[in-house]
Amino acid sequence: MAKMWISNEGFDIETARDYASKLVLLACAYRAGIFEALSKEKDIAALKHALNADERALFIVLEALCALGYVHKRLDRYIISEKARSLFLERGEDYVGGSLPHFLDIMEAWLKLPEIIKGAKPDRSERDVEAFMNAMASRPDKVVEEAVEHCLKRKNNAKKVLDLGGGPGKYAKAFVNRGLNAVLYDLPDTIDYVKTRFKLGDVSNLTLMKGDFTNEFLNEFAGESFDIIFMGNICHIYSEKGNRKLIKRARNILRSGGMIAIEDMVRGRSPMAEMFAVNMLANTEDGSTYTEAQYREWLTDAGFRKIEIIDLVQKSNQLITAFLG
Repeated sequence: MAKMWISNEGFDIETARDYASKLVLLACAYRAGIFEALSKEKDIAALKHALNADERALFIVLEALCALGYVHKRLDRYIISEKARSLFLERGEDYVGGSLPHFLDIMEAWLKLPEIIKGAKPDRSERDVEAFMNAMASRPDKVVEEAVEHCLKRKNNAKKVLDLGGGPGKYAKAFVNRGLNAVLYDLPDTIDYVKTRFKLGDVSNLTLMKGDFTNEFLNEFAGESFDIIFMGNICHIYSEKGNRKLIKRARNILRSGGMIAIEDMVRGRSPMAEMFAVNMLANTEDGSTYTEAQYREWLTDAGFRKIEIIDLVQKSNQLITAFLG
C-alpha cells in the first residue's frame, strides 16, 4: 500500500475512485472478521451467529465480495477464495491483512483534512495499538534485513543496540539474530501488546522496556550505554524541535564511537516523502518528512560525525547513520 504515496505517478480519477471503494470494502470486511470466519464454508445464518452481525448487511457485502472474486459461493454457502486466503489469512509474502485496519484509521483521519487545513488539530483521543502494531509488523522483511545489514557494516563491532519506538520488534529481532543484545523501548500499552501478540517476551537477548522517549529518558538507562541506537520510522512523527531533542537524548546514552541509525523517508530522495507528510498532517500534532540537509544539521549540532545517507529498497526509505565522538 506504500505505493499509493509515490507522488510522481499519474492516475485516472475514475479508476482510482473505483479502486478506493474496493479497498475500503476489503478492509472493512477484514476488520469485521468476515475472511477469517469464512476459512471454512458457512451460510449466512452461521456467519451471522459467528460474527454477531446483521443479516442484510452480510448478504450485501458477501455478494459484493463474490463479484470481486474474494469470496466464492456454492448454493447458499460462502467460503474465502484462494487469492483472498493468501492476502488475508496466510502470513506469507502476499499477506496484507495486518495493515488494513490501520489503513481505515488513516483514511478516517484524512477525511478531516479540510478542517485541519483551516487550523483544526488532528483528533488523537484514541490510539488503536492493535491496528498500528499489526500494520508495522507487515513491513517487508527484506527492508528490515537491509537496514540492519547496513548498520552492522558501518558498526561491525557492535554488541548492544537500543531500538527506540520499535513496536512489533522486527528490527530488534533482526539485530538479535545477528548476535547482538537488544533493548526495545516503547510506550507501556505497546510493550504489553507486542510482548504477547508477537511473543517478544520469549526472545532471548531481547529486553522489553516501557517508557516515553518524547520525555527525558536518561535516568531510565542509568549506568547503561549502547553501541547502536536505532530509530526506525519515528522522526516523521515529530517536529524539527522534537527531533533535535530526541537525537540529543539518544547521544547521551551512546558509547563513545557509538552509532545512531535513523530510517525514514527523506524529502528529495524518497518518492513517497511529500505524500507521507500529508499523512502526518492528518494524524499528528506536528509531524512531517524532512530533507537530507535537515538531518545532517540536527546530527552535526548534536555532536555526530561521519554522516552517511543511503537509499534502501526501491528508494522509498533512507537510512541515515552517524557516529558520536
